[in-house]
Amino acid sequence: MSEKRNKLEQIAADSVQRSGFHNLSFRTLANEVGVKSSSVHYYFPEKAHLATALLENYIAAFTAQLDDIDSRNLSLTKKLDAFIKIFEKVIKEDKLCLCGMMAAEVSTLNKQNRILLSSYFSRAEKWISQLLINHEVELNIDIDPQVLSKTIMSGLEGAILIDRVDRGMERLKAQRILINKLLKK
Repeated sequence: MSEKRNKLEQIAADSVQRSGFHNLSFRTLANEVGVKSSSVHYYFPEKAHLATALLENYIAAFTAQLDDIDSRNLSLTKKLDAFIKIFEKVIKEDKLCLCGMMAAEVSTLNKQNRILLSSYFSRAEKWISQLLINHEVELNIDIDPQVLSKTIMSGLEGAILIDRVDRGMERLKAQRILINKLLKK
């Protein structure tokens, strides 16, 4: 991948995580990188192509983080803590999850990008669900792992969204407490 394309993607991802995909313009992106907007169109003929690249990159990085957590021999508590830290890092940077931000604008995305977006949430929920199944003896609650995984994922995404309003992490901390209460002590 060219250095210029990589820089365009990085700046675009940062912009989307801070102010949304709808607010991103090729002209602004070009100005930030120091190129003409025609150069942006060279790499991304349409905004949908840029969305695809951003989603694919974000999903790949997120999957790598999940794989890293899986590779470590940790308890359920420590694995869930590592998962929550992914969201903490995002909110500490005054951003939102790229996929969470794009989910808010799902009606503006094409079919391919909606499928990618859906795959992100499905992947996360399946990962949590499998984690809960693998560590069921450590659970303090009798709820279907798939239902609980959806609850955890939506709770974390919602927490960083609302915490961003206050520029704090109180809701994310509350999610951590709730998730830890689901575990046997």
